[in-house]
Amino acid sequence: MKKVLIGFIIAAVMMAANSAQAVTVFKKGGFTYKIGGDWQIQLRQDPGFDQDMDVEYDDLEIKNSVSYKINDNLTAFGKLDFGFKNAADKPDSDADPHLEEAVLGFKIQDVKVFFGKTDSAGDEFGVAATYETIVADDCFDEFGEVSGDDLIGMSGKFGGMFEVYATYEIEAESEKSDGNGSFFDIFVAASFEGFTLGGAYQVVDPQGDGDDEITTYGIQASYDAGFAEFGVDYSTTEYEDNDYEPSIWNVAVSIPVKPVTIALGYVNLDNDDMKEDVAGWYLNATYKFPTAKNVSIFAEISDSDYERADGEETDMGYMVGMRIKF
Repeated sequence: MKKVLIGFIIAAVMMAANSAQAVTVFKKGGFTYKIGGDWQIQLRQDPGFDQDMDVEYDDLEIKNSVSYKINDNLTAFGKLDFGFKNAADKPDSDADPHLEEAVLGFKIQDVKVFFGKTDSAGDEFGVAATYETIVADDCFDEFGEVSGDDLIGMSGKFGGMFEVYATYEIEAESEKSDGNGSFFDIFVAASFEGFTLGGAYQVVDPQGDGDDEITTYGIQASYDAGFAEFGVDYSTTEYEDNDYEPSIWNVAVSIPVKPVTIALGYVNLDNDDMKEDVAGWYLNATYKFPTAKNVSIFAEISDSDYERADGEETDMGYMVGMRIKF
């Protein structure tokens, strides 16, 4: 019980400061209501076999956040975010806007504690600069968990150098929840003189019985040289009930040539199951309008060396898109 209470207090504090880009709609007597959005539509053909060009809705989100200033050191906050991607992709169905996040918590100076439905600490890991997944992102995304419905967590900044994000997904089996297992993860990063070093760890109990845990861990590093930013990460997953240990590593470079940013990267997936490794690459360019930097247009090409059993190779993927954030 003590561990749960400590995790709750830490988690709620981290979520309160995640309302960047939001517009203040109402503010009075210590209460603030903000609304934000992230809308992105792409004309895309995925890399693969016999893929067709299509209009894809990568993000169509409306983000609501509220906060109450209780005193100089304590603020209560809440987030309620909705996504419209499913409804846009399936216009002839009854797909309703779906709930992306529902969180309540407290912010105590630079620390937040929270609980609800949101991304987990494992989602913070990775250096990839791609718009769409090429082969794989990282082991947390591919084999672990990066979000939860019954999550408690914390986040904070310490000494102006360290960042910590920790979350715990409760098994939460009840008359209103079927129970989807449990997991704990933590992400830690340190920044100094242009360098950022980070690491993440996660242990998942899929059935909630402790017999077949899945453990994922990773390390990452990046360096901002001014003219370019370089990043690399490595992650791997271990299964308690078998010897399968896949691993993924990424290399990414981002070059700002204002108002355009060019990014390129390489990703390698080691399946560790008698199959050959799968590697992929991507190149993209993003233009942010100088007078409205929350408006951008972008383009990306990508490919992988994956082959079918008959030797057929994948076709290159490409896309162009537009994004507006507020």
